Amino acid sequence: MSEQSKPVTGGCMCGAARYEARGEPLEIGHCHCPSCHQHTGAPIVTYVVFDADKVRFYGHERSIYKSSPGVRRAFCGQCGTALTWEGIFEENAIVEFHIGTLDEPENFVPDRHWHHVKRIGWFDVADDLPRYRGVGMKDEEPYHYGPAIEGLQAES
Repeated sequence: MSEQSKPVTGGCMCGAARYEARGEPLEIGHCHCPSCHQHTGAPIVTYVVFDADKVRFYGHERSIYKSSPGVRRAFCGQCGTALTWEGIFEENAIVEFHIGTLDEPENFVPDRHWHHVKRIGWFDVADDLPRYRGVGMKDEEPYHYGPAIEGLQAES
């Protein structure tokens, strides 16, 4: 099996809820929206996005919370690990995995920030990635590159 055809695998902290995804991710990015803050308790959430038809869940059935119309957030009902954001984006069913639940998260490097204008004011990331007001749809240009906090800069 070539490296490209190797499935991306991951799961929850206790190991009961597992998943795999095949193919290349659609996107990898940091989300700053308030819903993600609440879902995880973190000031930023990093996702790896796949087409839903390329994803398979196995092991213990994940629990689902319908956080808003058309949006499902999955978590392990045994240990509580937040696993996914699931919904429709640009007419495609997608699954966004929390990067920390991947077995090999270091293989997936983010290349953007979503909903950066909704970030918690005292938190920013020192990178030069594009920042979008929303989710960076095809016609949306980044409003900013690099940190918003003055004096915070990416390492050279």
